[in-house]
Amino acid sequence: MTVWEKSLVNLQKGYTRLMSFAATFSDRLRAEINIVRLKMQIDSVQDRVNEQERFIGQRLLAMKDDETLPKTLDLFFKRDEIVSAVEKIERYQKDHEILLDDLQHEAEVLKPAAAKPEERSA
Repeated sequence: MTVWEKSLVNLQKGYTRLMSFAATFSDRLRAEINIVRLKMQIDSVQDRVNEQERFIGQRLLAMKDDETLPKTLDLFFKRDEIVSAVEKIERYQKDHEILLDDLQHEAEVLKPAAAKPEERSA
């Protein structure tokens, strides 16, 4: 093999390695961006849950101040606005669980994969 042929073979191997690295880097970057996006969505859902819980607490305190607090809390939780807030909290908690599952999936993508045999020998 001449020097030029060896150089050409080495350039082709280098190009293959570079393309493999670029693909791996691209996949990892995409997964990292998805993780950040999912964490932002999780925070948003948690803020909405906190907002609904805060509403229930404020309403409870207002009823206590007005002395309109029901004798049993069962009556309190049967009020339309409270039922609505509790339902929203349940929906947000389901969204939160779905987002956590998506986050777990994205984290699994980031786990280092075993090097392919052709990449090790190249």
